[in-house]
Amino acid sequence: MNKIALIIKREYLVRVKKKSFIVMTFLGPLLFTGLMIGAILVAMSDDTVHNVLVVDQEGFLIKQEVADYQAANLERTRFKNTEKLEYEFTTQMPSIEDFKVSRHTLMVVLDSASYGDGRTEFFVKKLPSLTVQQNVQEELESSLEQWRVKKFGMDWNTYQSVKQGVTLNIHNVEKPDEGNDLRARAGVGFAFALVIYMFIFIYGIQVMRGVIEEKTNRIIEVIVSSVKPFQLMMGKVIGIGLVGLTQFLLWVILSGVAYTVVGVIAGASAEVPGNLNGAAAADLQAGGAFSALQNNEDFAFLLSIPWGQLIAAFLFYFTGGFLLYASLFAAIGAAVDAETDTQQFMPIVTIPLIFGFIVSEFLWQNPEGTMGTVFSIIPLTSPVVMMVKTAMGWNASNVWQLVLSVVLLIATFVFTVWLAGRIYRVGILMYGKKATYKELWKWIRYKG
Repeated sequence: MNKIALIIKREYLVRVKKKSFIVMTFLGPLLFTGLMIGAILVAMSDDTVHNVLVVDQEGFLIKQEVADYQAANLERTRFKNTEKLEYEFTTQMPSIEDFKVSRHTLMVVLDSASYGDGRTEFFVKKLPSLTVQQNVQEELESSLEQWRVKKFGMDWNTYQSVKQGVTLNIHNVEKPDEGNDLRARAGVGFAFALVIYMFIFIYGIQVMRGVIEEKTNRIIEVIVSSVKPFQLMMGKVIGIGLVGLTQFLLWVILSGVAYTVVGVIAGASAEVPGNLNGAAAADLQAGGAFSALQNNEDFAFLLSIPWGQLIAAFLFYFTGGFLLYASLFAAIGAAVDAETDTQQFMPIVTIPLIFGFIVSEFLWQNPEGTMGTVFSIIPLTSPVVMMVKTAMGWNASNVWQLVLSVVLLIATFVFTVWLAGRIYRVGILMYGKKATYKELWKWIRYKG
């Protein structure tokens, strides 16, 4: 056991002291945050001033919106010009060639059917941002809605006062505690599943590459003279796993710090209503903020998630899943002489893991699906799938699934480590001979 601890320490310290580890530990959260913010800004930003030609072939909007406000000399209620959007109207649709050479950048075409089903044709010279598309769409929807109200002789203000959307409040009679937020909770579990999936892939492959590197450099021959191959494999798997766990925890902490800093800056720049005195303003910024959180639906949703169960399950499946797959990656690394030779064995390890991720995504869309129940029990997929199931919560009727999944994962992990150890002890000393599945079976059965 002392020798395994020494190997773990060596693997851990060698990797955490590398410049690449230090750089990625601090740069990782910034890159992820930057990519997300950049993607949103790119999608939402558009500096182009768009001249929108609204082709109203029936002329209803022109008669209602344009003519009415011109006759009354009032500001029109819809299709207001802004710094980025200018509207023009016509009843005659120009040809596509004429539109191309015109000064208009966007063209919306409404025909008689558009007033019923809302479908319109949208022609662009250059795809506008999502913000521009949304603004044009909202203007069209509101105008068509106003036209329908007037057509049926209703007063617009009266219609607005009685207009109500439809909300489906879900009540599961079999599971009374589960309702509207079931799919949202499954989404939280899917985020945890994604972390485990990425962690196993990234650091499992590092285990495989580390074994191949030591085998290629013949360092392994010196090491196995003082430790058993099984001890070496377990030390390498656990050591690299701790490296990944360290980096992951640092990412969480650094991301939390960054989020807090941004929140403080945003909060400091927020304006307090001018009619509040100093004491009231302070109460609003301090205690009042917590009261607002208590009444906030998003905050209530966060409280509905079984965080204790979710974190406990995450730690167990995070550890169990990595150790299971990392031992297999180590066995593959021991069976080959170069990374290019791993392709014939990689599908055995990667396909179940990828399939588990796909099942998790389906389970997010259909939380009650039978597929999720089955693959949350199978050990090769349960480390990923079970996170979605746990986020939805357990009760007396389905807790057996969790117990069975835990038992099977532990049993499979023990068997996998034994199997990988049998391959590892022979493979690390084999050179110049391409391993086949038949050869691996001989290594497993080899006694000595």
